[in-house]
Parts: sequence; structure tokens; C-alpha cells
Amino acid sequence: MKLNFPGKDLSSGFNLVASIVPSSALKNVLKGVKIEVKNKRVEFVATDLEVLVKYLLPVEDSDGEGGIVIPATRVNNVLREWAGNEAISVSIEEGNCILKSEGGYFKIAGEDFRQFPEIDRVETTGLVEMDGGIISDMIGKVIHAVSTVKGRSMLCGVFMRVVGDDIIMVAADGNRMSSVKRKVNNPGGISMEGIVAVKCLTFLQRFVSECKGILRLGMGEQRVYFAGERGEIISQLIEGQYPKYEELVPKGNEKRVEVNKSELLSGVRMASFMTNEEYRIVKFVFRQGKLMLSSKTADVGEAELEIAVGYDGPDFEISFDPEYVIDALKVSDSDTAVIELGGDDSAALFRTGYEQMDVIMPIDLK
Repeated sequence: MKLNFPGKDLSSGFNLVASIVPSSALKNVLKGVKIEVKNKRVEFVATDLEVLVKYLLPVEDSDGEGGIVIPATRVNNVLREWAGNEAISVSIEEGNCILKSEGGYFKIAGEDFRQFPEIDRVETTGLVEMDGGIISDMIGKVIHAVSTVKGRSMLCGVFMRVVGDDIIMVAADGNRMSSVKRKVNNPGGISMEGIVAVKCLTFLQRFVSECKGILRLGMGEQRVYFAGERGEIISQLIEGQYPKYEELVPKGNEKRVEVNKSELLSGVRMASFMTNEEYRIVKFVFRQGKLMLSSKTADVGEAELEIAVGYDGPDFEISFDPEYVIDALKVSDSDTAVIELGGDDSAALFRTGYEQMDVIMPIDLK
């Protein structure tokens, strides 16, 4: 069986799928990418047994059906070098994969594609649709707040909920929470929710950068399903009940501050230069029309900066981990940030864009 591809298309598609292959696995077949020809299309499939990725490429011509599993890293290295070539042919012969292009060929031993693990299609009550670029942007706006503490597995993913024509993503790590809401096409009015692993979502961002257009989304009891015109992703959901994030949003914060997002981001970042890993604290002092940012760390130094803000209230002082504030502001697509404050020991609400917010706990200096 012989297949022909433009070099760029084959290289980019294979590289995308190969990125999910685990660096170590008990079985050789899991270190590879399955190539299978069906109905004049080629499926490139890889899995780490938590996330399965399928990418589709049309073939210019094919003289049969069949498949093989080829070593991901080795073949990816070859295709990367040949990405600029006009054409690459792929032949499958007696358990070997032969790659030919201008200037040479490679004969690479493969594995039986029938030994590659299969994951059944996700049983869902229905699918919703949205632009892949929008869901990728949503992931980028919340993923900074995901917990990295393995013992809190439910917080090690992003909570995703679809209700009516809204899709909501939430991430939290116990000290902060980030959320964003957008619209979906949901003519069936279905509802779904689950905790999606970071590995799946970061791969999904790569997937939609290669496969632009509409994505279909569905969830079953244990898995989530994303599908586009050029392929699909199936991933295990994280088990457990996500905290009631709505209850974490402060309701009584009466102090309201409007500030230029870029100026605040720059000021907090500069103040953070005088902190270290052991003492990451920046003090925020609000006065009429201005905000003083200060930091002081032994054996490092100190800083004090002033920026203009829209604030008409009593003098108020509160301290934050600067990285939390920087993370929230970096993903803002608004020129203005609004900060809603309560007491110096209660959570602050940063509104950083349309239907986008971060809740950040202060640091108690007492």
C-alpha cells in the first residue's frame, strides 16, 4: 500500500499527533502512531491511555486499505527534516514503513496496527458546537489557576459546564479562582459538566490551531469528546465533585477600583522584582485617585511605585502574591480592569474582561 502527501501537510499532522505519545510506555505499540487507511482517508492515531487523538488527512491516491504503527519520535524527526519537500510517499510493506522523498528513503520497522488500543466512542446525550478558536481562548484565560498539588485531584483540571447557550470554564487552586463564560450553539438544550484534564486542554489548543473551524463537544459519564473536521480528541474526565465555585465569588465587596490594565500589570510586575520565592508579597495601598504598590524583601531590596486609578473611597491596604495578579491580568483582553474589594482579609474580585473574572485571596501580614 502506497500513499502520497505534500511534505508540509504530513509533517504538521504527524507532529501534532506524536506530541501526545508518552516518552515511556510498557508496550512498544504505545510509543508509536497508528496509521490506518479507510475510505480514501488516512487516520493518524495516538494515545497515552488517558487522551486519544485522531487526525485525518486525505490522500492523493491509495491502492488499498490497511495500517501500521510506527515509532513516533523517529518518524517525527524524519518528517520534520522533509517538511519543505513537495511530496512524501508512505508505503506499508510486510511490517515495515517506507518513507520516500527527494534525496532518499527510510525503511522503518513497525508494529501490528491491530494491537493498538481502541477507545469506544463517547456516549453522550448530545453535542454542542462552538468555534474552536473561542474554546482555545477560554482555556488560555483560566488554566493559570489550576492546582498543581496532586493530592487535590479535583482541582488539577478545569471544570467545564454547558447550560442553555452558555459554556463556563472554571479553575481554582485554593488561593485563587478564574472563570470565563461564552456562548455555544446548543439547539437541543442539553446540559453537561465535568472536570477536564489539563493535558487534554493544552493539546486541544494545539489541535484547533491546526484544525481551525467549528468544534463539536460532548460529555459522557467518564469521558469528554471534541471533534472537528480534521479529527477528534477523547479524554478521561477527572473523577470527583468540583467545589461550588459560585459560592467563592465575593458578593459584598463595596470598594470599587478602575485601573488601566497595562499600567497595573507593569506596576505589579516591577514591584515583584523585589520579591523572591520565599517572600512573594506586594502591598496595594489605595488612596483617592491613586494606588501605591510596594515590596520589600530582606537581602533583595525594596520598591515603591504609584499609578493613577479610579478610586473614591477610604484609604485601604491589602497584600497579594504578585504572580496571582500578573496571571489574571496577562490573559485579559480589556483595556480596563475593575477590582472589587471588601476587607483586608477577604477575597478580592478582579474583573478582567467580558464575562471573565479572577477571585484572589489576600496575604495576611498580621
